[in-house]
Amino acid sequence: MEPLLRLQRILPGLTPELRRAAQWVERHPVEVSLWSMRKQAQELSVAPATMLRLAKAAGYESYDGFREPFQQALHRNGGTMAARAQNLQGNRASEQQIRDLGEQQEQALESVLRLNSASALDACAQALLGASKVGFIGLGVSFACAFQMHYAYQLIRGNGVLLNRAVDLFLELDAGLDSGGVLVVISQAPYVKTVVNSVHQAVQQGITVVAVTDSVLSPVAQGAKHVLLFDAQASEQPVASFFHSLVGTVTVAEHLLARIATLGGKTVVQRLAQLESSFRSQGVYWQQDQAVDPASSM
Repeated sequence: MEPLLRLQRILPGLTPELRRAAQWVERHPVEVSLWSMRKQAQELSVAPATMLRLAKAAGYESYDGFREPFQQALHRNGGTMAARAQNLQGNRASEQQIRDLGEQQEQALESVLRLNSASALDACAQALLGASKVGFIGLGVSFACAFQMHYAYQLIRGNGVLLNRAVDLFLELDAGLDSGGVLVVISQAPYVKTVVNSVHQAVQQGITVVAVTDSVLSPVAQGAKHVLLFDAQASEQPVASFFHSLVGTVTVAEHLLARIATLGGKTVVQRLAQLESSFRSQGVYWQQDQAVDPASSM
């Protein structure tokens, strides 16, 4: 969405008060579209003029002009999962839904290439390669990606740990993750409070945080040393799914894992060779010559 893109570009130069307002706007798009400027200011405990200054800093002449794209997005997207599902049911033409969803998935893929430079990916990869231990955390819709990243990372490094509860992180802070460790955080709106709190805790402990998220305004990006981005709402067309897409998240994860493997040198190759040899000797994967004739088992 254009207002959020503008806020992302100007965020480093904003005053602390305007930065806090920008982060609130990013986390509350529905409220921005529905509430008056005064009510939004009250929620933030700032003067209404602060919201107007934010809109003007983003290049809009009025707050209404700043808010209009949020209102249009709310109309397109339905606002809630239930409303989006209802919209889908109102248009049951399966071929059109398939085309719309495919287009949005393609745009999510494109956003990863557009938003992340090769140097940013390499900096994240080097951070993980130099870590004493790497934790992966993602809850809710992001858990699947955290699980996948941890699984693939373990194949090439072996010093990763999957954190699927807040208590896991607290235990790791006591016994494993330290200032030499890295915490990889995967999160997109709506952000799970436990994950946001985990980032703050890790930063306080001096742990390097790598955030994989949907905006530089994301609360998990605040305090992160490295941020990799995807656009979860890349399309200007009505949302073609009731659920939050994982296409952008998984794409970022695969790019990062590829760079870790590329920059990891002989150590990565040797580990993979050893694992594959072990898998073969233990018969981990099904082979054609192991097929059982159903008739012979009767």
